[in-house]
Amino acid sequence: MFLHFGILLLLSHGLLGEVDVSEAIDGDSRIVGGKDATPGMANYQVSIRIHRGKQEWHNCGGSILNEEYVLTAAHCVYRKRPDEMFIVAGSHQLNKGGDRYKIKKLILHEKYSKPDIKNDIAIVQIEGKFKFSDKVQPIELLKEMAPIGKKCLLTGWGYISYKRRKGTVPNNLQMLEFETISNEDCTKQLKKSVYAKLVPVDAGQLCVKRPKDKGACKGDSGGPLVIQDYKNKTVQIGVVSWGYPCTANFPDVYASVHGFYDWIQSKII
Repeated sequence: MFLHFGILLLLSHGLLGEVDVSEAIDGDSRIVGGKDATPGMANYQVSIRIHRGKQEWHNCGGSILNEEYVLTAAHCVYRKRPDEMFIVAGSHQLNKGGDRYKIKKLILHEKYSKPDIKNDIAIVQIEGKFKFSDKVQPIELLKEMAPIGKKCLLTGWGYISYKRRKGTVPNNLQMLEFETISNEDCTKQLKKSVYAKLVPVDAGQLCVKRPKDKGACKGDSGGPLVIQDYKNKTVQIGVVSWGYPCTANFPDVYASVHGFYDWIQSKII
């Protein structure tokens, strides 16, 4: 739902191979405007879906933390019931493949604030356990603060085009490269936008600079932002929270994995 007070709260309507995230970060990648993610590079990514009657649709992204838990944004599961949602893991396509998992419990941050979109982080516990394979694996979280000016990568099924609250949903998982910026710089830029009331950006958030005419969009909420650490390991640094729809020249805002690291660990023990 990248639409919250006119804001795009990035909500919506694994993969085989030997390619890793570092190759994508070094390449030309985007979501709005669209490039398919290479199969094999995001086996931690899941699709969080809503079902009503015989209808179902992709709602948000998420990332696998361990055999039972998924990390996502609080606004993705706010006022939702576990029995109206499920998770698909192990496919980079929305229309086929992957394994479905029922949801046992939704754990929102206790201080999640819908009006100013703070503490926008949540944990989803599935029924049973994930079946790990080359298509389904957990992502490691970065405990330290993410470096500024670092290339990073987002994957998701958010709109690949967006106009007047309407968009095109991709079938294939998309990817987009960003660059981290400081919270101070982010606050300064967003103060010039119509969303000035949502700043300053706090310690529970991090920001990224968008590529020109590209950006995360509706359906990408809750999805994982990752980097390559100094050991060349793929680690998650952020969870898609909100941004200015959808390709405007303003930063995108994420929940910070570093800022909520202890909270996350306390919920998945």
